[in-house]
Amino acid sequence: MLAVLIGGLFTFLFGGMMLILFFGARGIEEEFDARAREIQKVRADAARTPRFIVVSQPTGPRSDRLDEAFLCQVQQYLEAEQLLADEFVLQPSMERLYRESGRRLRH
Repeated sequence: MLAVLIGGLFTFLFGGMMLILFFGARGIEEEFDARAREIQKVRADAARTPRFIVVSQPTGPRSDRLDEAFLCQVQQYLEAEQLLADEFVLQPSMERLYRESGRRLRH
């Protein structure tokens, strides 16, 4: 009799755990579906929104050279500023804090 009771208890516990697992997985799937529907709705609204700014890629080799030259200037400027920041961290003073690197960004 005791064995039947213990067997019934374990069956009840196993069945309960399986139900918890099933409903938990179902809730996660419903959450994913709701999120997917929300994303589709946002994309559909964005497609209907009028666009006033037209973005186009610059054409011609001139823009590439100009971009590379500007990126080189930005890199040199950042390196000079980083050098000043490192000097300030090693030896902090008001003079080092407000000192300029001498480089200006020009485009």
